[in-house]
Amino acid sequence: MAQGTIWNSRQPERALDDFLLERNHIRLEPDSDPDKIREPWPVVELETICQRHWRSYQKNQLDVIRTNSDRKQFITTNTMGWFDGYDHYVVERDLDVAAWDDYVGQGHLDAAKNGAAHDLTRGFKGKNFWVMETQPGSVNWAPVNNSLDKGEVREMAWHAIGHGADVVSYWQWRSALNGQEQYHGTLLGADGTPVPLYAEVQQLGREFAKAGPALAGTSVKSEVAMLHSYDSRWAIDWQRHNKGYSPVDELVSYYRPLRAICQSVDVVEPVAPLSQYKLVVAPGLNVLSDAIAKNLIEYVRQGGHLVLGQRSAMKDDDNGLQPQRQPGPLTDLLGGRVEQYYALVDPVPVEGKFGSGQSTLWAEWLSARDNDNEVLERYGRSNGWLDGQPATITRKVGKGRITYIGAWLDDSAMATAAKWMADVSGVKAALGAVPDGVEVYPRYGQHGAVYILLNLSKTVQTIPLPSAMKDVLEGGSKSSVTLPLYGVAVLSAGR
Repeated sequence: MAQGTIWNSRQPERALDDFLLERNHIRLEPDSDPDKIREPWPVVELETICQRHWRSYQKNQLDVIRTNSDRKQFITTNTMGWFDGYDHYVVERDLDVAAWDDYVGQGHLDAAKNGAAHDLTRGFKGKNFWVMETQPGSVNWAPVNNSLDKGEVREMAWHAIGHGADVVSYWQWRSALNGQEQYHGTLLGADGTPVPLYAEVQQLGREFAKAGPALAGTSVKSEVAMLHSYDSRWAIDWQRHNKGYSPVDELVSYYRPLRAICQSVDVVEPVAPLSQYKLVVAPGLNVLSDAIAKNLIEYVRQGGHLVLGQRSAMKDDDNGLQPQRQPGPLTDLLGGRVEQYYALVDPVPVEGKFGSGQSTLWAEWLSARDNDNEVLERYGRSNGWLDGQPATITRKVGKGRITYIGAWLDDSAMATAAKWMADVSGVKAALGAVPDGVEVYPRYGQHGAVYILLNLSKTVQTIPLPSAMKDVLEGGSKSSVTLPLYGVAVLSAGR
């Protein structure tokens, strides 16, 4: 009964069966349908059991393959981006390289959300990865299976390389004569001859051959890390408290403006080494184990800046409530706490250091206990409880700093908040300022930096460079580059 006590379940013997029935339907609406309420009981533990079985299943295959293959060969498998059916950090430990399937589906490339998924995959092993599958123009499983624009497939490939991919491969090569993917995008038609997109991929092949020597041995390095936790995602998804609350959307809401400012962001697990980062952001780090708390406290005390997002440190690693108010074991470090949380129907105004904006979906009433704690944002008039209360607080801890953002900030306020985070942490753009809509991807090696530039805007853009650089694709030395729509430049800056 000990485990039943931890889970607060009166019928622990039913826990696994119930969980397996419910695990594919965890995005519940408990407030609107009381009949669907489920205890949080062992959600984290039982997801871990599923993950353990998956890892064992995979390792059985790996052991057979490694026994019968050359030691120089490596083994990987394709993951699915934000899929959370198991903890990828654990399962990927047995593989040699991480890989994932990168599909847009309906619509067009969202550079931030797609880029965060690339960085997530790179973080599984802490090194370069593969794109094992990506779409050649279109898919056949979205509500509307539109084709990517001319030039967008090439852009997506360089977008992946910029985030640390060493391989980009396409599904599928040739149209299947039968089966469910007859309409899926391909490079060759059913008759075996090239489709119009083939020439664009041919161009990519030529460009990869040119850029290969410059990119060989390079990898992504960042001054900023985002913390991503499967335990926290499982816990929040089981008890969203607001049906619109997505842990992935929360992470991307921080990632998008920070990536635009800093031009490089790592996405890592909360127990990863953090000393190399000037800024660490933890949106929705709902489950805080003792090991994670120790890692974060040490990071701040060594001079780093930790930013906690809403719903942080509410649960322990058994998915039980922490005995302290949020942020649990980090309360003393913060010098403040969460007095109460509110799921929002209507947006709540916020104003202060980040300008005037709104909190949507969620708002937490913070308190600042210590005199050295600065209130950065306060709520405006709303439900009475939040009126005038702190929404964001920050505190210096020696050479380090800890900040708590209790509001789900709108895009404008979050952009200003991201700039403040970068400025106060001493984070600089890798290449310097570029026009809106231009993405920069730095990769570093023993011979210096390589910068990949993409124009995602709808107009021609000219980008001045901080110093003359070698144009890897076009040749020659450049002090500026001009990019058309979907234009690409690869620039080498030697040491």
